[in-house]
Amino acid sequence: MKKILGVIAILFLVCGCATSHLENGEESVVKFKDNEGISAEDLYEKLKEQDGFNTLMNLVDDLLLSHEYKESANENENIKQAVDYYKDLWGDSFSTYITSYFGVKNESGLKDYLRLQYRKNLWYLDYAKTQVNDTQIEDYYNNVAIGDISASHILIKSDATDSMSADEKAQKEKEAYDKAVEVINRLNNGEDFATLAKELSDDDGTKNSGGSLGSFNYDDNFDDNFMEAVVAQQVGTYSKEPVKSQYGYHIIYKTAQADKPSLDDIREDIISTIAEETVENDTTFRSKALKALREKYEMDITDSDLDSEYKETYEE
Repeated sequence: MKKILGVIAILFLVCGCATSHLENGEESVVKFKDNEGISAEDLYEKLKEQDGFNTLMNLVDDLLLSHEYKESANENENIKQAVDYYKDLWGDSFSTYITSYFGVKNESGLKDYLRLQYRKNLWYLDYAKTQVNDTQIEDYYNNVAIGDISASHILIKSDATDSMSADEKAQKEKEAYDKAVEVINRLNNGEDFATLAKELSDDDGTKNSGGSLGSFNYDDNFDDNFMEAVVAQQVGTYSKEPVKSQYGYHIIYKTAQADKPSLDDIREDIISTIAEETVENDTTFRSKALKALREKYEMDITDSDLDSEYKETYEE
């Protein structure tokens, strides 16, 4: 496929298309007596005025991404989970809210919208991987990459809620911090880490196993402050000060750290990590990635108005 024609073939409820006398052979979408009506060109021009450019780009991206990615079990499960989430969130108002938030009329339209977003995210990462160079890979390997870490933790959460005043929240934070300090004092006095985790940790997923987090690395989505602390910590030691994260206060016991793997062994993991960071941190990257997708398929917008708007939006 070499060209994407700049034609918006979508049915909208359009207001404001004035009737006019239809010329011989002119294509119409509505006709009245005396050959008055609304022509296809009238409708087309009105649609262009009503967010036609963004509609066209969504149509383009949906078409091109359907060539890049086929329907998969992961895609369908992701969409199902998202739809179920919104149904639970909005209940009986589900239909109203999906129209308000996503501009779709029904569940089928929401699924189409979510499918497009899912495939866009796949493309962002895949394209970002192609932009990673050897210097970036080597810098990451030399300065960031580490062997897998094994650790346990005790999590103390704050009881602060959004409805509290700033002073009340600060008091709850202090109480959580003081409780974490008390845990450290008990460890200093010789109490067993796993036993204290079972007794005191607010992490229901790990407390019954003595706080064990298993083996992990940077790409396992741990909180940045947590990872910074555990990487700096010596094997066989526990935190001497509470470690603050988005979840609360941690006391970390670092039990082991493997040797750093060879570059060849983790090269693809490094590329994926750098790509994810690029997509997350570069506010212009998503736009660049979609532009590259359209260039790959040699997109040619044949409507001069839409083509001008595209160039104004995407051309540097």
